[in-house]
Amino acid sequence: MRDAFFSTLNRDRIAWTGELDGLDVELAALHRAIEKQQALCGAQPKTFTLADREMGRDDEARRVCVLKTQWSEMEAQYRAYIANMRNLLSLHPATFAPAKVKAEDLIPRHAMGARNTIHDLQNYVVGLVANGLAVKSDGSLDLEHSFVRINYLDLLKEQTVRNNLQSPVSNHPIDFLAMRIPRESIAPALTSDLEPDDDVIWLYGGTNRQALVLARGKVKGQLQLHYLPIANLTQDEKGIFHFDRAEWQPDFPLRMLEDARLDVGDADRIAWLNQWHSDVEWLHALHKTQYSNGLIGVHEQFTQFTAPSTDVDAPGLSEDERLLRSFHRRQRRLVEPDMQINANNHWNFDVRGFNPGGNHGSYFRISTHSTLMFAGGERTGVPRGLAITEPYDSLSVAPTILALTGNLQSDNQPIDSLSKRGFKRFPGRVIKEVAGAAFGSRGAGQSSQ
Repeated sequence: MRDAFFSTLNRDRIAWTGELDGLDVELAALHRAIEKQQALCGAQPKTFTLADREMGRDDEARRVCVLKTQWSEMEAQYRAYIANMRNLLSLHPATFAPAKVKAEDLIPRHAMGARNTIHDLQNYVVGLVANGLAVKSDGSLDLEHSFVRINYLDLLKEQTVRNNLQSPVSNHPIDFLAMRIPRESIAPALTSDLEPDDDVIWLYGGTNRQALVLARGKVKGQLQLHYLPIANLTQDEKGIFHFDRAEWQPDFPLRMLEDARLDVGDADRIAWLNQWHSDVEWLHALHKTQYSNGLIGVHEQFTQFTAPSTDVDAPGLSEDERLLRSFHRRQRRLVEPDMQINANNHWNFDVRGFNPGGNHGSYFRISTHSTLMFAGGERTGVPRGLAITEPYDSLSVAPTILALTGNLQSDNQPIDSLSKRGFKRFPGRVIKEVAGAAFGSRGAGQSSQ
């Protein structure tokens, strides 16, 4: 047992030490920021006039002090975590005395550990075998035969109910599972024509109903997505991925092939689905199907977009600003779940209320389809009674409104006054049927998308 414990500890010692060293440096920058915020908090006025309150100045002052408090609590919690982890890493076989060790000094409270890999999820330890711990011929602990393991993905997907009284409702509550796979770990298993430049999303609908969603071109601003049907994906102990290419059949996640509302024009369905397409091309083909823009939504959900507050490579940053952004990026990464579990239509996993499944948080069309209506006078430039047949998504709302108000340039860049206030280029397409006249009349021209 002792040897197995220290073997496990030594396996991660270098990686954990590097993480803790990096976190120490980031927390030092956070502490300096707290000191500055403390001074700002102390400088806030203690009393406010009625006019101040109406203008919200009391709330602004309160936010300054609340931020200081939040940062201070955050620093204390991370410092406690580091102390526990340093204690754990300080253990060595020669001096280890189990009777003198307290678990609460070694295991950080509320710490969940590193994200599970696909291999971890497919070989998840749930307890000891019936005969207890097993040993090898040399007396060492046999980890392979000492524990009961399950394939978490199969366990979830195979859940069924018996009292299914509604024929249109599946007796399988779970539709499919989705997980993000780091690009560098799965790239060796992909052929050159399928090489992505972003992380890959694995959709799991059963052993022989799986798919990889691949993305490329994001860096060049020309996003393309590819849906690759596969089966039997596994990851071994060394992190190497294996899977079989599969032919298109019904019941793959997002059920595109069999949907009568799939619109690929005169092209052969399977030939079209086997190609790379832009997100707009996918939207045109899929928006009327059962899962609407689900393929695009999966990519949006799992892609790790760099937020302005976590962009460590932005120009003009001080060293402390860079460290604080690195810290915020670390926090975002730590709360990423292992997987996303998607409910079948009409099922609901939210036990807090009685909200029918399939209309909150799903990829079904009932959840993703909505109507955007503009109403205004003659000066808006919006044509009367215009019904738009071109599909757009919610990313189009903000740039279209800014285009109508003259605050957007033709390349989706905000005008200078908004840029100075931190606004960036908007990713969505301007609804040109609505904004066309108003957009052009202000000299900005038509949207390039």
